[in-house]
Amino acid sequence: MLDLDLNELYTLTDEELLPFARKDKSACEVLILRYAKLIIIKSELMAAPDLDRDDLRQEGLMGLLKAIASYESGRGAKFSTFAEVCIVNRMRTFCAKTRKDPAAVDIDDVPEDFISQEETPESILINKEFFSELWQAVDTALSDAERRVFILVIGGASYKVTAEKLGISEKSVDNAMQRARRKIRTYLSK
Repeated sequence: MLDLDLNELYTLTDEELLPFARKDKSACEVLILRYAKLIIIKSELMAAPDLDRDDLRQEGLMGLLKAIASYESGRGAKFSTFAEVCIVNRMRTFCAKTRKDPAAVDIDDVPEDFISQEETPESILINKEFFSELWQAVDTALSDAERRVFILVIGGASYKVTAEKLGISEKSVDNAMQRARRKIRTYLSK
């Protein structure tokens, strides 16, 4: 448990918050809430008729969780830059694997003021509630084994490395990730 209360967590910069977020759910939730708007906007921009926005948001969240787990401050990039790259790359990979129409939306061509035009107090609240509930659902829906596999994989570990660390087969890792994804999709489809 942290020595900081929730209000103090909100005052920390992303870089100051990261060590806490890797160990504490509340600190991680603060980072997720900070990047919820970015994930939603990117999912809206990348969504196509054949892609579900919720799937893109899920992939964006997984990209953010990977960024939280793997960011290294000594590499010269701010966390916000690194997180955005991880989120967008995860969404682009998902689009490339699932999109029937190969023409992709180039989200880098979106005007900078697009983000500020879409923000309202209501949308901020809805986005925060969505990601808070999603994070809680992920945490409570997964079994201990699924949670351990999920955390390692979204942290960047390959299925092989995850299997070695947990003393299980790669097939068991794949099965655990498939169950985790299914549970997250089930939650999103409610």
